[in-house]
Amino acid sequence: MTSLKRLPVRSWFQDNSLLPTSRLMGAVTLGIVFTGAGMVMGYGNLVFFMFYSLLILIAGFDAFSLLLNHGLKLVRESDPFFELDDNNRVDLVVYNPYSYPVRCILRDDFPEGFTVDHREMELTVPPKEMRTIGYTTCPHRRGQHWFTDIHVRFDSRWKFFTRQQRIAAKEEKRVYPRLAEVRKVRSGVYRKQLAMEGPHARQGLGRGTEFSHIREYVPDDEPRWINWHATARRGRLATNVYQPEQGQHVTILIDCGRIMGIKNDHLTRLDRAVEAALAFSAMALERGDQVSLIAFSNGIKRWVPPGKGGAQLQRIIEACFNLEPDFVESSYQTALESFSFYHKRRTLVALFTDASNLTFADELIQQIAVLQRRHLIMTVTMHDPRMTDMEQIRPDTEWDVYRKTVAHVLGREREGRLKQLKRRGVVVLDVPPEQMAASVIQSYIDIKNKSHL
Repeated sequence: MTSLKRLPVRSWFQDNSLLPTSRLMGAVTLGIVFTGAGMVMGYGNLVFFMFYSLLILIAGFDAFSLLLNHGLKLVRESDPFFELDDNNRVDLVVYNPYSYPVRCILRDDFPEGFTVDHREMELTVPPKEMRTIGYTTCPHRRGQHWFTDIHVRFDSRWKFFTRQQRIAAKEEKRVYPRLAEVRKVRSGVYRKQLAMEGPHARQGLGRGTEFSHIREYVPDDEPRWINWHATARRGRLATNVYQPEQGQHVTILIDCGRIMGIKNDHLTRLDRAVEAALAFSAMALERGDQVSLIAFSNGIKRWVPPGKGGAQLQRIIEACFNLEPDFVESSYQTALESFSFYHKRRTLVALFTDASNLTFADELIQQIAVLQRRHLIMTVTMHDPRMTDMEQIRPDTEWDVYRKTVAHVLGREREGRLKQLKRRGVVVLDVPPEQMAASVIQSYIDIKNKSHL
């Protein structure tokens, strides 16, 4: 019981302690020298008493002035959320309540999995004023993270003591997936790109099946879409403009199994899949479709019911931002059966998984064969650039020959599985990791343009 009672006092002393500086140690040493000289002249006791009395008086006043206030006031400021693998600014705002300038050294306790450009910061704050100093941090893991305490050391007025202070500043910081592609979708980048190329340039996102409006006929328009009634009224050729049907259903399935935890360029396959899935969601919602989401491994991890608009995109982001790969094999049967239970209408199903998971490829193909009777299936996978590099190396040793052979065999097996899916009518995307988001959006646009859904 005694130790428990003493714990808060000891903790306070550790968090708000006074440390002697080299200047105080130098003054004590100087007193010894003066005392020794006084003893030679027969005034040792007098010199000792006068010198150390004065030193104690000055040092005591210095320490008292340092402890008189509650210390420096510090606040941490940063953006409401961070994005994965992106540089983010964190500012520390320091207020000096003392009547003299304070030189302080600061250290912030940042979350595990973050990197910073510098660990310690030094700052001089004028009396009764506020100053800001900051650092740049880069998170390498999605999810919920915590900044904890801010530590500061600063000198007293006459620099006989250094005060060590810990300020409780616990703060949750959410790290979202990279949202650059989502912002591109919301700003209309893909719509602008499509307006400049392809056979549907004047129709923006394609002809589609849903009537949009009537406009003046221009060369290269298809004659079958000429509106003869409008032409008669206007006295010049007019044509119907169609747009892809809106309000259709799109479901995103994200595989969170063991194999999605493999890293490529310090990002996991799941990181890439979530990033692409969010961009795909933003595009489908932008086009007025209803989007739902299922994340799974050996069971269902997340389920977001169908919805529309910006609020639905935010719900999907919140459901995905802290998804982590599980160290289990994925059950495609569980995921697709759950999908079938919730969705009876024809739906575009986008499955983000890894085609190199050959062990369960047969199960996936069987499940897809059942779903295809009613739904349109699209599998989105990424090929490993390292496997491609292994296939292309010029072998100099037996080990190189072995690596090249294994990479070639696995690559052919993988291609065979993907071709098998294509033969069954599945839309198959197999792209480098950095191209996944853009590729899945373009495939969605093609599906809408051709009215496959």
